[in-house]
Amino acid sequence: MLKIGDWVLVAHGSERIIGYIRDFSRLRNEVYIIQVSTYFNKRISRMKPVLSVIDVQYIVPLGLTLAKEDWDSMIDMAVSTDDQKWFLELSRRMTGNP
Repeated sequence: MLKIGDWVLVAHGSERIIGYIRDFSRLRNEVYIIQVSTYFNKRISRMKPVLSVIDVQYIVPLGLTLAKEDWDSMIDMAVSTDDQKWFLELSRRMTGNP
């Protein structure tokens, strides 16, 4: 089951997007993700965080295990982007409180 803060891969045609879930649509079968990087034909085409709305059928969870330094980096990114919701979610997960 997908959760806010999960890292995901979006596979649609020749495009691949890596990002994390910011929220879920209450009306449609869609997920709001923050795109961190975008690849087209296996080449990086963008590395700027962008909010996107993606149909859930294109989303694949990445199931990453992160080191403490990775958690720290993501928390820093949440702070620098003023994403309080993501910051709180990361803080809970880092301390083992789902």
